[in-house]
Amino acid sequence: MGRRPAASGAVVPAMAGGAAGRVAPLPGELTLSFLTRLAARYRLTTRDLLAAVTDLGGQQNLTGMLHPDSEIHLNAQARARVCALCRVAPHVLERALPAWRREEPCGKYGAGPIGRLMRGEEAVVAWGPACPVCTAARTGRRMPARRYLAPEERVCARHRYWLLYLPHTSGLPVPLGRCPEVIEAQRRHVRLLRRSPTGARAFEVARAVTNSWWDQSWPVEERAWPARLKATRPDDADPGWWKVAARDLITYPETVALARLLACRPLQQRTVTESGGHLPYRLGELPALLAELAHKLQRPWLAHHFANVTHGPLSTWAHSCVRTRAAPTPAAQQALWKVHSPHRPRPLSDLLPPPGSGADSGQPEPRPVKRLRGHSLQAERAFERSLAHARAYHQQHGHLAVPKEDALGDYPLGTWLSNLRTRHTRMPTHQAAALHALYPWWHAPWSTLWQRTWHQARDHAEAHGPLQPARGFPTTSYSLGEWLYLQCTRHSFLHPEQQRLLTQIGIDAAAAAAARPRRRNMRAGAEEALAHARSYAAEHGSLASVTSATVHEGFRLGQWLANQRNYQRTSHRPLPAGRAQALTAIDPWWCPPWNLRWQRAYQRARAESQTPATLRWINKQHRTWPLLHPDQRHLLTHIGIHL
Repeated sequence: MGRRPAASGAVVPAMAGGAAGRVAPLPGELTLSFLTRLAARYRLTTRDLLAAVTDLGGQQNLTGMLHPDSEIHLNAQARARVCALCRVAPHVLERALPAWRREEPCGKYGAGPIGRLMRGEEAVVAWGPACPVCTAARTGRRMPARRYLAPEERVCARHRYWLLYLPHTSGLPVPLGRCPEVIEAQRRHVRLLRRSPTGARAFEVARAVTNSWWDQSWPVEERAWPARLKATRPDDADPGWWKVAARDLITYPETVALARLLACRPLQQRTVTESGGHLPYRLGELPALLAELAHKLQRPWLAHHFANVTHGPLSTWAHSCVRTRAAPTPAAQQALWKVHSPHRPRPLSDLLPPPGSGADSGQPEPRPVKRLRGHSLQAERAFERSLAHARAYHQQHGHLAVPKEDALGDYPLGTWLSNLRTRHTRMPTHQAAALHALYPWWHAPWSTLWQRTWHQARDHAEAHGPLQPARGFPTTSYSLGEWLYLQCTRHSFLHPEQQRLLTQIGIDAAAAAAARPRRRNMRAGAEEALAHARSYAAEHGSLASVTSATVHEGFRLGQWLANQRNYQRTSHRPLPAGRAQALTAIDPWWCPPWNLRWQRAYQRARAESQTPATLRWINKQHRTWPLLHPDQRHLLTHIGIHL
């Protein structure tokens, strides 16, 4: 039999005669791995066998490129040819090969036997090399094979191998003779999956956490990972390349330990209790959780090192745990074990250059370059533009506590930041780090109004000295002093981070307990309010358009004027005569005996606004003229509206 048949379709009957005998698949084997072993038994290359299996009238009905890490999908006719070649029943192949009937591909030459090659971590389920000793014992031949592997199947405990996936290759079995902790971790992993219904999802969260730690600069106290890297590195492997390739192997014991901890229901309940009902802003607010992590991972320094972390998969897990109260409901569990796309480990195909790419293997640590395509590239550019606006706002105001309705020029900065605060746990790490470096409390779990008022209090303290809570904040304005006293009365119920911010301006727990309410000079307050009323009336022509929500130059004029109107209309608490006269001098009809809606409509008609709504209102006044108050008729006559 020649190495390359001239007409592949004619070779299939000859090969099916049994020259190679029966070739059985391995459990969980990749279809292309099985075809590679089958081709070797016929003394053919994989490409020759694929040509024979997908031959259609002399044409190779095969799409995709053949690589060492490829997988193949076959249609029914191509699968029938493979069954004839290996002499194995179809149901046996379907049971052993997970991708055997996963897809019915479409060929480039129409009907007939069809094959489609694919590759990459996004298209092919996680796989790795089969244990070489197990494969030789099962097949009788020392030939590599590839299998689909779940996370707990990466270790062959019997022969002490880690079955490492490497893009652009057929994988690498790594001896674990010097790393018994990896083998022990695999046993604990299997027990976790057997005993906990959330074990598999907890492992995915834990893997995201340990991989986020892996991507950071390791502290000098870290000893286990460097030692494990050195113990498992092949003799001819570059240290920097191996640090990227062996990521999941080196972090596996810590990932399993962390998964067992996160899946523990008592720990989840303790985390909720420790939070005091507040969403955690930084991990340091959950010292019991960090202490338990440090103990289980045998790293005493971990609690201090990660106390100031405000973003990442572990922060997201703690946030979801507190927000859902760690409830066992399906919705709560889905949120608790959700690993958002920015937190998932980067694919090795993004981090390791393909063979022959010209990458400098002498670099101690290859610099990963994130691949951005389509929407991701556009989103990254949009974020950079928005971040530039945020920097300009921060430079002008000193914070990013921007109200949702505020804009910087024509850019809706408040809306952009509000949207980011809503999904801050799902943001890419580098974007969250950029905003945190600009302003640490950009996504604080309290209102932006609280944060802006705190900045006002801090600026006041820097300009006028200590706030003096025990004396009722005598140097502040009434509204600021009232707000500060309110924080003192609620001090024990505030978020821990809010308490820390108040401590920075001299209000700790002791000062809050000794605080006195802000005393207001009523005459001065009334004069201030009247000054705002005069300014508003001069700008708008009257006080009719003032609603309860109106704020004039930072003063809540609407609320104050609503109180004055209520006092004026009730007899048990009359308005001081001098204040009533002052308001009448500003606007004689500031508190008319009729509905304020009528007065506002009158002001619009007085402005000669010929809108359809105004014309309809004037017609209504004509119809209801006898029912109007005499002063209303006088006002209408004054602007030329007669019966």
